[in-house]
Amino acid sequence: MKIKIFKDFIGDGFETSEIENQVNNFIKNKQIVDIKPAMIYDHEIGEGFITITVMYEETKKS
Repeated sequence: MKIKIFKDFIGDGFETSEIENQVNNFIKNKQIVDIKPAMIYDHEIGEGFITITVMYEETKKS
């Protein structure tokens, strides 16, 4: 089993499409065991981070 972590900076009115596209492209041809999203955000300064941890196994290509 392998783990891949995606990280992205977020601000006010943040858009998640970039990190979503990265994850979607990465998980193609992989057997996904688990996906765990997490977000740390400070509302006072309007900034934070989003992380997505993907646990996976490579699939065999025929």
